[in-house]
Amino acid sequence: MIIKNHNTVLPHLISKKNKARLSVIAIATVLTGCASKIQELPDSPQIALPQAFEVITAEPSQNFTKEQEEPANPVIDGWVAEFGDAELTSHVQTALLNNPDLWASASQLKNAIEQVTVTGSSLWPSLRLDGTASNSESSAAAASGGAVQGDGGTETQEIRSIGGTLNVSWELDVWRKLSDRKKASALSAQAQAELFKAAELSLAANVSRAWFNLIANKLQLDLAQRRLDSFERTAKLIEENYERGLRSALDVYLSRTDVQVQQSALADSKFNYLRSLRAFKTLLGKYPSTSLAFNAKLPELENAVGTGLPAELLTRRPDVKASQLRYEASIANAKAARKDRYPSLTFTGSIGESRDTFNSIFDSDNMIERALLSLTTPIFAAGALKSREQQAFNDAEAAYASLVKTSLTAFEEVENTLSRETLLKDQYKATQEAVRLAEGGLNLALDRYQSGIENYNTVLQSQRSLFNSMSNEINIKNALLQNRIGLHLALGGNFSAITEQSTTNNLPSPTYNTTLTDLPDEKP
Repeated sequence: MIIKNHNTVLPHLISKKNKARLSVIAIATVLTGCASKIQELPDSPQIALPQAFEVITAEPSQNFTKEQEEPANPVIDGWVAEFGDAELTSHVQTALLNNPDLWASASQLKNAIEQVTVTGSSLWPSLRLDGTASNSESSAAAASGGAVQGDGGTETQEIRSIGGTLNVSWELDVWRKLSDRKKASALSAQAQAELFKAAELSLAANVSRAWFNLIANKLQLDLAQRRLDSFERTAKLIEENYERGLRSALDVYLSRTDVQVQQSALADSKFNYLRSLRAFKTLLGKYPSTSLAFNAKLPELENAVGTGLPAELLTRRPDVKASQLRYEASIANAKAARKDRYPSLTFTGSIGESRDTFNSIFDSDNMIERALLSLTTPIFAAGALKSREQQAFNDAEAAYASLVKTSLTAFEEVENTLSRETLLKDQYKATQEAVRLAEGGLNLALDRYQSGIENYNTVLQSQRSLFNSMSNEINIKNALLQNRIGLHLALGGNFSAITEQSTTNNLPSPTYNTTLTDLPDEKP
């Protein structure tokens, strides 16, 4: 057996006085040596903004910014109704209730709201009740310390013990570290709310795009049928002339070939229409059937769109606002990570007693009470706390970079859609004129063909030119509508004139009472 002398051990121990001195030195070192770089980060994206968005024309020399002509009109809300299509408005409302992607976005928002409560709970004391119960038996002789004479055996005694302890733990938010983390959680929830709003806007835009694509494909299908009918009439005319000996067999073969080509094109147009119809039904959260009655007419764009000022885009677009809030949340987390290196003050306490019945617990004057106020400060963690602080700062820098990128992308989208709308309008006017000229050219070609002046190739080329121009007119008009939707989305204007604050009570949720056999009763 080795017996250590207390005189050789005590000199190596640190006295309480030295411990206190070391703690004070460590605290001072932490407070003075943790100068944070968070304050160097800007509050908002540092981007040089113009006074107004550009206006692009077909002539590059005539390009100018809007402030050179007139002030920019403010962005309006309720752009879905601006198309003047009641069916579209109804379909958007249906999608907002039934679209699964929006359900998922709403659930993410609900979780983010609940996380604020979870994070904020650290600011409050934590109470925990612990209970114990035990039963044991002992002989009377053992209890009295000697033998007990009885009539035939040893008496036993049952001992029952029930204990209860109420424990309290509370970290005091001296440096507002816990408040910073709650603030970060609240900012993240606000960012998620903006993302949900962006999801609503995106859904309204996608439904509008799919709706106009559906109408355009229906118009293309009708045009393909008209095209086939026209080529069949021409082929019939050529066959009649051939039977009278006025045309050659070559014209008959060429005309019949064109009829077959148009039949193939008609089948392709029909599939495109059915595919767009199924995609539209899926977007509405309905079974992708091919039954839907609607008026196939693309609306005219007459009114110009108010663009507002570029600076307003940073505070209006939901995705930009969400990026700004995530950036602010990362700053709050970085501040909390810095304060993790500060001392923490914690209060712990307990009160409890053991009794023979549960009802008598906490009723006695002999309850044991304990309370402890402890101050702890990190001294050495192998650089982990410092690295975590640096990681949090790096996350804040990454969030700022994401904010700048999101903002620049937003400006790019606005400028591109504005430029494309101007050029598409010029293109649409040219296509309308091309259709008018092609109609006149076909009529003239048919007359000259009947008179024997022109050959069939001239008629064929005129037919193709007319129907190609009519198809382009539909496509460009649809492109104008698609671009207008993109412009509204890029500007961040609300799709509805009535805006409601999103809460957990009015967020969309999946419905569970619908069966697969509940197909909509729609006329084909």
